[in-house]
Amino acid sequence: MITRSFSPLLLLACSTFALAACAGDDGNDDGIGGGDQPFIGEWETIVEGPAASLDLLSVGDRLTSSKNFGNRGDIEVVYGAGDTIKVEMQRFTISSSLSVADDAFGRMSGWAYNLASPEPPSPDMAEDLCFAPDQDGCYVRNYYDGQLQPVRDGVNFRVTIPAGWPGDLLLSTEDNIASGIETYPDRGDISVMGLNGNLSIDLDSGNVDIKVDPNIAHFAGCAGSADCEAAGFDPDMCSCNTPTNITVVNKVGQASNMTVDLGTADNWYTVLIENRGDFSASSDFICTATLDCDAFDSCELDSDFEDLAFHERAEVNYPGEPAIRSSGIRISLTSEDCDNILYVDGPDDFDAETLPEEKRGTLNVCVGCL
Repeated sequence: MITRSFSPLLLLACSTFALAACAGDDGNDDGIGGGDQPFIGEWETIVEGPAASLDLLSVGDRLTSSKNFGNRGDIEVVYGAGDTIKVEMQRFTISSSLSVADDAFGRMSGWAYNLASPEPPSPDMAEDLCFAPDQDGCYVRNYYDGQLQPVRDGVNFRVTIPAGWPGDLLLSTEDNIASGIETYPDRGDISVMGLNGNLSIDLDSGNVDIKVDPNIAHFAGCAGSADCEAAGFDPDMCSCNTPTNITVVNKVGQASNMTVDLGTADNWYTVLIENRGDFSASSDFICTATLDCDAFDSCELDSDFEDLAFHERAEVNYPGEPAIRSSGIRISLTSEDCDNILYVDGPDDFDAETLPEEKRGTLNVCVGCL
């Protein structure tokens, strides 16, 4: 059964009282934002249903790929207790007054349908609602009801998933700096704790933390499963299904710190991690790509990249022939740049005289570091 705190045709405005409770201080009139201040809403459940009915969950989108459906905030995913998937949403905006913020909140609402290309909700789409009969996918978005979603408006998403759910997870967000750093430089961080299936992440310069369930399904490719098993390999190592993929990318010119904690050193992994920034041989400003090879019984580094601090490729715990190389659980992390990044984590940073800053573009694959 679907549990919603919104009607797909009605937008819930945060009341002036609630906005006042969620707003930051009065702001720094001479500093960031030029006198405006951030308003942060309460968390609301926008969709919930039985996890067993879904094979795919997609959360978030970019304004450039879907008009009026950008989230521009953090996405937090936790695998834990229960048997339902629940998605919550928290609105934010930057405004000079409560009334303007109230209008912005009133135009944003949760959107949850099994439609890969979002469109404004209508009664004709009822059969495509997430968790409706015969629907095995769910695409969750922030919908802005207006001609063009302002760059200062967005949402954070919080997702809870039952431990062991093996479905595909697609996550996307973008930074909230389209009109300059003064708007609200929320960098759109993403965290996934307890991953047990395929994962694809697309973002700008937010940071990414992923902790993998040690019992994640392990699919790998081979020339012939029967021959592989006859050779004494674990049947899970011999499956000719598509390998499990964990892929994180950002856009050209963006710099993100990305960490994947594999959860166990026992599985077969194919690791490709790379920072594509422009590094000279004499530069001291390099973002590293690191695999903790010492954590595994077998870790074969690609000799073409092992001397490059910012690029690493490796085959970890390869079981040997007839298993096909590069078919272990595939970990691919790519940051397009290495740079010092200005950011905010919330209203307190917005009120500061100067924005916090950190070096981003560092990539790390490890066991037990998160």
